[in-house]
Amino acid sequence: MKKVCIYLLLILLSAYTTELHELIKLPVLFEHFAEHKERDNKVSFTDFLSMHYWGNDLNDEDNERDMQLPFKKLDAHPTHIMFMPTARILSVRTPEQRIITSYPVYQHQYFPNPALASPFRPPCA
Repeated sequence: MKKVCIYLLLILLSAYTTELHELIKLPVLFEHFAEHKERDNKVSFTDFLSMHYWGNDLNDEDNERDMQLPFKKLDAHPTHIMFMPTARILSVRTPEQRIITSYPVYQHQYFPNPALASPFRPPCA
């Protein structure tokens, strides 16, 4: 039930805030096309659309009817949407623990003794 309410609310909001409410006027578009078809049988649907939306409309004294077509005029609706913060604010604090590590001074095990590599060394037995 919650999903249905959410979808319904989403559709209503998008229809109000966008121009989707113009789709309700689609039956008027087809009725007006039928009226033009009665006057002139040679008018196709693309000719009708180009006449009313993309081209110059004929001066046939039906301006009021033409303005009832969908997407013919724009309506600007200011939308005020207020977002409310959640009632419970969660803040998670992580404890800070310092880890103290001491690293020994690096001493290479196989570093040769410089006295043994010297050409002047004591005699060996």
